[in-house]
Amino acid sequence: MKTLAKKDLVKAINIWADKFEVLSPTKTTNGDCIFDTFQENKFTTDYKKPPLSPKASFFPQTEVIFKVEKNEYREVVAAKKMLLFGIRSCDMMGLLQAASFMSRDKKDVYYNAKRDMAATVVMACPGPQNETCFCTTTLSGPVAKKGFDLQLYDMDNVYLVEVGTPRGEKLLSGIPLADMDDGLAKRQIEEFKQKAVRNIPEVKAVIEAMNKLKDHKADEKVWDSFGQKCITCGGCAFVCPTCTCFNVYDHQSSPGNGLRARTWDACLYGGFTREASGHNPRSSQALRLKRRHEHKLLDFNGIDIQGGLCGCVGCGRCSDYCPVHIGTLEVVKAIAE
Repeated sequence: MKTLAKKDLVKAINIWADKFEVLSPTKTTNGDCIFDTFQENKFTTDYKKPPLSPKASFFPQTEVIFKVEKNEYREVVAAKKMLLFGIRSCDMMGLLQAASFMSRDKKDVYYNAKRDMAATVVMACPGPQNETCFCTTTLSGPVAKKGFDLQLYDMDNVYLVEVGTPRGEKLLSGIPLADMDDGLAKRQIEEFKQKAVRNIPEVKAVIEAMNKLKDHKADEKVWDSFGQKCITCGGCAFVCPTCTCFNVYDHQSSPGNGLRARTWDACLYGGFTREASGHNPRSSQALRLKRRHEHKLLDFNGIDIQGGLCGCVGCGRCSDYCPVHIGTLEVVKAIAE
């Protein structure tokens, strides 16, 4: 197995940046970390969970699908070679599940055009990013099991480099690497995994809540209580790595000219299931919250969950950013009580 000296990491990223647009952990002026175009003076490896998952790299919040100019139709498929560096295993699982959704039945050409041209370099997670992480419970971490091109393990002065795909092997061309005995490398990776798992507590309430939902034994008062608190901001859906719902709208700028675009949508919005007749089968916020969590924790619309436990990857962002504290962690704990 190969190792990359930490002092050579920026050199490696610069080599990749000659071929890809590299999105990497970037410190903002207010101290947050986001994934942004690599800039050596803003790049960091000392980062916690970014507020947003990388799903917007392939599924932008607003995306033009086609344009009409002088009554002529022109499809817009904007794709470029991209490399996501430093994503965590929960977000890698989120990308896999989102890709599964976007590839069922007829492939979503807009999503897949971008995803097919993108490489992923995962940074194995040494432990919880904050108190809301529960990736070990959802089988999404602390290390990625598949889907990545490369995965790096932090080992003091070097990174152990795990190759996940032929594309990952090609990424190592020209990178200053050293050899490590395979047996020693595997032992070190296993020790890394075990230590990380010990650091991330299992949330038994997730399993208990899933079982109650499956057996239709969840107390309906839970949904009524949370439904009264929810302010319908949609933040939980927007920060979630596996939420892929969207709305489509047309805009005419002038006769014979316009565009069609899609924007993120959320099942918590009242209009999401409202029918043309005006009838809404999920007419209350309680019903909408119930369906969202049944979807995440149970059926996930039959989408391949890629070896995870469910459609939730345990990143905890919904709990981090819900202003009234009804993220998945709070919901499963209430159901399990």
